[in-house]
Amino acid sequence: MAILDDIPSGIDLRDPHDARTWADEAESRPWRPRVRSQIATLVRLLPRVLELGPGPGLLAAEALTSTAITSYTLFDFSPPFLAMCRERLASDSRVRYVLGDFTQPFPAFDDAPFDAVIAMQAVHEVRHKRHVPALYRRVLDVLRPGGLLAICDHVPREDDKSRALHSTLAEQRA
Repeated sequence: MAILDDIPSGIDLRDPHDARTWADEAESRPWRPRVRSQIATLVRLLPRVLELGPGPGLLAAEALTSTAITSYTLFDFSPPFLAMCRERLASDSRVRYVLGDFTQPFPAFDDAPFDAVIAMQAVHEVRHKRHVPALYRRVLDVLRPGGLLAICDHVPREDDKSRALHSTLAEQRA
């Protein structure tokens, strides 16, 4: 039987303590730097980038080593995460910080259309994979024709919660 309820998060990323704990523990996953580097490489030659759910700004910091990027917008629902991004990227005038929930209609972004929309370990924050197609429709509205969409997220395990929260590779491609 399919699970239709949204999957609540075990942590509140709007809470400064929970956000800091998540940020500290996330880097313990050994694959994260490699994935971050690969995504950053994809966008280095593109001028306008939108990152969904940037967390503490690690991907942005790596991507912004490129001088080709003229505008990098960070869109997150977590004030503590955006504060961490501001600390990490404060001296970079190309960065825009937008507080908002990407499960809802997007705000009018100043730098849209974007050449790339990226997300690393954030799409599952829609809290059920049935919301992902609507998210991708919103992304298409702000992505220039022929632009790059690069998403890295979990794939489901065998438990019902994971299967409802995370899209399979086939579902992502569809």
